[in-house]
Parts: sequence; C-alpha cells; structure tokens
Amino acid sequence: MPLSQVTVKAPATTANLGPGFDVFGLALEQPSDKVTIIPISRGVKIEVTGLSAATIPTAPEKNTAGIVANQMLKEFSLKAGVFIKIEKGILPRMGLGSSAASAAAVAYGLNLMFALKLDNKQLIRLAAKGEVASAGSEHADNVSAAICGDFIIIKSYNPIEIVNLKSPPEMEVCVAFPHMTTPSNKTKKARSAVSKLVPIDKLVHNVGKAAAMASGFATGDVDLIGESMSDAVVEPARAFLIPGYEQVKENALKAGACGVAVSGAGPAMISIVNKKKADASKVASVMKTGFESAGLKATAFATRPGKGVRLLELE
Repeated sequence: MPLSQVTVKAPATTANLGPGFDVFGLALEQPSDKVTIIPISRGVKIEVTGLSAATIPTAPEKNTAGIVANQMLKEFSLKAGVFIKIEKGILPRMGLGSSAASAAAVAYGLNLMFALKLDNKQLIRLAAKGEVASAGSEHADNVSAAICGDFIIIKSYNPIEIVNLKSPPEMEVCVAFPHMTTPSNKTKKARSAVSKLVPIDKLVHNVGKAAAMASGFATGDVDLIGESMSDAVVEPARAFLIPGYEQVKENALKAGACGVAVSGAGPAMISIVNKKKADASKVASVMKTGFESAGLKATAFATRPGKGVRLLELE
C-alpha cells in the first residue's frame, strides 16, 4: 500500500555555468519548491500555489510534474493516481530550474510513496522527461543537480551517467534576475538561438574552460571555478535576450566576483564568489544595479551551493 502523504523540498538550480551547456548543473541552497503528493483512486491532479502560480499549467500533460507522474504510474504499473500540490518558491521562466524542481520532487516523492527503490540515475532519467513541457526536449542538467545536490556533470545522456562533486566550503553564489515577462516556451526559444555548427576554435575554448571548471570543483579551487565561467558558443548567442547583460557582468567582476554567467537559459545571471576575498551581498547588489541600468526592476540575493531534493514529511 502507498503512503498516505509525502512532502519534499526541491532546490533551485543553475545550469551551464558558462561552458557546460547541457552538461553542468549546480544546486542552490535557496530558493526552493515544496511539493506534497497524496494518493488518489486514479489519474493525476495538480494544484499550484506560490510565485506566479497562475502562469503555470495544471493540466498533467503540460506540467513537468504531471508528465513525470504519468510516466511513473504507467512504467511501474502503479494501481493508483496522485494529487500533487506544488508550492512555488522558485520563480518560473527565470533560468533557475523551476520546472526541474517540480519534476525532481515528484520523481523523488513517488519513489518514496510506492517504495520503488530507484537509484539517482533512474530518478534523473524519469525527471528529465518532465522537461519536455518547458524546454521542448529532455535535458538532465537541472534535474540532476536538483536530485543529487552540489555540482553535477552529465557524462552521458544515453544511458544517463553523471559525476557528482562537492562544492568548496568558501564558495558563494550570487543570483540576479530582471523583472521582465518571458514566454512560456522561453527555454525552447533560447535553445533555438544556439547555432548547430560550432567553429573549432570556440569548441577548443569551451572544452578547456569546462575541463578547468571540473578540476576546480575536484580540487576545491573557487577562483579556478569562477575564472572558467567563459562560454564562446551559447552565451554570446543568447546575450541579446537579456537586457543589461554586459553591465551586470562588468559590475559583478569589479565587485570581486570570480566569474559571471547566464543561469541556464536566463534571464537570471549568476556569479561565483570566494567569500575569503569578496562580499557576496555587495556583488549581488551591484548585479541588481546592472539590470536596473537597463531600465528594469530586478531581484538579487546571495546564497550557497545546496543539497538535492529531500524529504520534509512522511505519513
């Protein structure tokens, strides 16, 4: 028999971190979503509250959580339905893994509710299917970070293989995003801006930076991580979608950030800060000013790398 209720917390995530398109992901300590799953007789029902709840579809086939739930009910022949209550603490369509948090939470929660005994790779495979609703395709960078926590590298998509590395204790992350309307298919649109053909010199640049960043996480070198946040392929093609992009980047680096990049498909931007060398709250503040220089209101805050989805309540 399934449990009567499972409540989990899923973190915001940032993907790419510059050179790691569809390969790098990082979980954040804040913000997060709270998801409660209750078994019902049949079907999937979804209720959404919290930030921009009215803009999030509740039809299961159009909601990341609903797609994952339907897949798992079918794949594991579960003789029940589920009612999913999503409390959004992660603002949708900002590039902070809002859809991934919902997908990861449901995969993790249903695994507990029905005692499926799935490992992280299986959970990632299932959660990635939910990203079709927001991105138009399965991609695992955000959901992997949301499930595993800290820094992840997607080693392979078929089959799913990941490397999970701890973040250095002195590493802080500044997040800033403009208050602007983004389309419901924002991620899909941003992906379409990326060229399918990459010049060899840009490929070499990105491989070098990505390798250096992975090395930075492996050795605990915050400065090397930040210095490696340079993308010659994806970010230049998307920068025009983000008002204030150049000013945000310049402000953060002047205030002591080790590196700056667009968070996922944007428009949020992140910077990495070594707390031994700079004040993350000041970096966040000047990133906010950078967006405001483009005539937009903005939100900015400092946080840290975070843990993956976790259980809050079990009944």
